[in-house]
Amino acid sequence: MKPVRRLILFCLILPLIQACSDDKTPEDQIRRFVDNGVQAAEARSVDDLSELLHANFVDQQGHDSEQLARLLRVYFFRHKNIHLFSRIDNIERLSANQASVSLYVAMASTVISDVSALSSLSARIYRFELQLVKQDDWLLRHASWEPANIGAFE
Repeated sequence: MKPVRRLILFCLILPLIQACSDDKTPEDQIRRFVDNGVQAAEARSVDDLSELLHANFVDQQGHDSEQLARLLRVYFFRHKNIHLFSRIDNIERLSANQASVSLYVAMASTVISDVSALSSLSARIYRFELQLVKQDDWLLRHASWEPANIGAFE
């Protein structure tokens, strides 16, 4: 009976061990943060996106987290289908608890299967600069963006 108990215990603990080891480095954690943001945006979840924001979040236009949440609700109301294709350009660790991320995001109302699909879609492409702060998890402290072109993905 003991071997069976050990096997069951191992099967229960293994997923927890794997979950903890998925994000070994701060860079891996930051990539996971970006992926979570993309998934939340595609799911049109203001709540999930808000959980990624630092209490003192501010964007390039001076919007705080509450103002951003209102803007997102309006955007999600107007756009029923949101599909994103992202590419992290650079992750720079500024300190143990601060990082800067540059990434490109293509936004469209249809699925963006790969880079080659971008040219046939009317996707909007932006370059984002994110300032992250590590508390228990990485959180977005500041964001700025500007239009970019398809060449950013090549």
